[in-house]
Amino acid sequence: MATIEEKPGTVSWILGNLPFVAIIEGGFLVLFGIVAYVYSGQASITALIPSIFGLGILFPGYVAYNSPDMAKHAMHATAVFALLGVLGSLDSILGLLDGEYSLANISKGVLLIICGEYLYFCILSFRAARIKREQEALNQQ
Repeated sequence: MATIEEKPGTVSWILGNLPFVAIIEGGFLVLFGIVAYVYSGQASITALIPSIFGLGILFPGYVAYNSPDMAKHAMHATAVFALLGVLGSLDSILGLLDGEYSLANISKGVLLIICGEYLYFCILSFRAARIKREQEALNQQ
């Protein structure tokens, strides 16, 4: 986990605590989806889509946080859900740029931002882990 030199909120702290970040961001998406569903008057089940992606990030993040031996696989699962969230919500950009501020476009915009930011941190973390493995392999030779 975090060392004394790392301050919460810094990139190095986030990368060292990515399972915790997955739990927070997944939980946020779950709550956001529920609020969007209630706000829509429960008119559309699709308002819960952010919650589905949130669960896909939250549960593997929880597994990675509590089972270090499963962390690698669980964190890759969270990255897949984040990637799918980004790809599935890209069309919201066009709607928002056209001035269509419907609940669906706003929900997809939030999904795009949260999943995109989380995916970015996953990529940084996976890259740092690979560099660390390569350096350790070189040091053992």
